[in-house]
Amino acid sequence: MLEVEKERISSGVEGLDKLLGGGYVSGRSILLAGGPGTGKSILTWHFIFQGLENGENAILLSLDQKTEMIIEDMKSFGWDPEPALNENRLIILSGDLRLIPRESGFEYIIAFDHPMLREQPFTVQRLADLVRRKAGENKAKRLIIDGLGPLIELGTNRFEMRQMVYGFLRELSAKDATVLITHELRTMSGTQNDEMPYFICDGVIRLGTLYTAGDYIRTLRVIKLRGANHSMRPVMFKINDSGIIVFPDARLPD
Repeated sequence: MLEVEKERISSGVEGLDKLLGGGYVSGRSILLAGGPGTGKSILTWHFIFQGLENGENAILLSLDQKTEMIIEDMKSFGWDPEPALNENRLIILSGDLRLIPRESGFEYIIAFDHPMLREQPFTVQRLADLVRRKAGENKAKRLIIDGLGPLIELGTNRFEMRQMVYGFLRELSAKDATVLITHELRTMSGTQNDEMPYFICDGVIRLGTLYTAGDYIRTLRVIKLRGANHSMRPVMFKINDSGIIVFPDARLPD
């Protein structure tokens, strides 16, 4: 039985594309997981600006960082999102989830910093509808969800968390859009939300650090890429003024 060749879409990082066997699989969901400061958001920015350069529009959703800060951080690596924002080729939806006291208890509110969006009761369906509506406006081929944490925190147990995240990704799924999701792993081992998203997404890339020779080096490993061949060997990468550089052929020290 012949394997059907799947369409690939560049990550924007040459060395990472080599590990992936040509890039992310188009139309699938990819999880970028790692601890604080491991480069997850930067990887999504590579993906965004590679797409813009190729004529593919993007949506970026962040529930834990303001738009002004995102733009400032992008510029610090040499990317200027403002032309794409002004042309509606890139749409940034940012804000946070707030717990509001009510007479009968508490209620979560989606509080976006966009002037046209109002605070409203949170539901996964409502958030997914907003992202899909905005993606329809600019025909986005690349969807980025920077930070699963606020969604996961809403779940009271593992089953509820899994259903919430799975439902959100299912609502966003579209055969002509590729979805990147970042997830910050807890520093304490054994935290129940660490492994849960791995089983939901089509692909998983794990970012971390390795202490060797008196210093830390950054590491990256493609854990899975459903339905596609890829390298599973951990490799080294660096973050410089231009973003991320992956060294797919360099061996990690023993």
